[in-house]
Amino acid sequence: MSNSIIKEQLLRIIKNQKLSHTYMFEGDTIETLAKYSKFFALNIFGNSERNKLLIESGNHPDLYYLRTQENTIKKDEIGQLVHRMNQKPIESEYKVYIIEQFEKLTPQAENSILKFLEEPPEKTIAILLTINKSDILPTIHSRSQHILIQGEDQDRLNALESLSDSEKNIVNVLSLNVQHINEMADRFSLLTKEVVNFANRWIHNHPLVLIDMKRMLDLCDDRRDQELVLELLSGYIRQVLHTTIGLNDFKPFDGPMPEGNDIHPSKLSRMLEEVQNANKYLSFNVNPMLVFEGMVIGAKG
Repeated sequence: MSNSIIKEQLLRIIKNQKLSHTYMFEGDTIETLAKYSKFFALNIFGNSERNKLLIESGNHPDLYYLRTQENTIKKDEIGQLVHRMNQKPIESEYKVYIIEQFEKLTPQAENSILKFLEEPPEKTIAILLTINKSDILPTIHSRSQHILIQGEDQDRLNALESLSDSEKNIVNVLSLNVQHINEMADRFSLLTKEVVNFANRWIHNHPLVLIDMKRMLDLCDDRRDQELVLELLSGYIRQVLHTTIGLNDFKPFDGPMPEGNDIHPSKLSRMLEEVQNANKYLSFNVNPMLVFEGMVIGAKG
């Protein structure tokens, strides 16, 4: 769903008076999620110049925006939020609170907000922003209306100042999780190079491809990194496929694509299917080495 349609959807929710107590905005770029959460809050309050100025300055009395530069959001911070939200609206019909990077909540903070979500005051709306929804309690997911918002190009690029232009292009075209990439720092460059090297060997059925696979996985700290490897692999193989059939509309990676008589669309399509299967098995917590070995072997047919 394009972001212009997302705006229409949010406005329609307000117009039809179908507001829920809790929304979860999911995406890959926190700057974009923040922008759309404030757009939603503005239109809930009433799209006036005064409300717009108050929100932009962080001074709207009926909006509580919780963000932190720390690694976690603690129970005390949620306690302050709950205290504010238990007060009656001052200027608007509703009170709105936004929690940026909701996945940062400690278990204690998450349990505290869960109680509040279960019995919220009237006319109170929560907007939870997350770029890693898998770290959030299922009970909170079940109480939320989920809205997926793709990161906008400029927001994504603005958040990737440390990357080279070619690396920014990879992140942008593949819509990778910007926060995760920034957390990886130099490891992203190293991992991308290893993925390209592995993909080239895999495409050509090189006998040492499993050694390359291990070197690639050794750079991964956790399952998020392993899932990133699969996103990069899928993007690279898709680009090779597009090049093979004479299309130039998909170019996340710089440089020449592999060539040869052993490269053909059916083979590349089968490899893409195996990457999808590997993603599924990773989600089932299967050992990553077994997942990737199975992916390589399965692509041979």
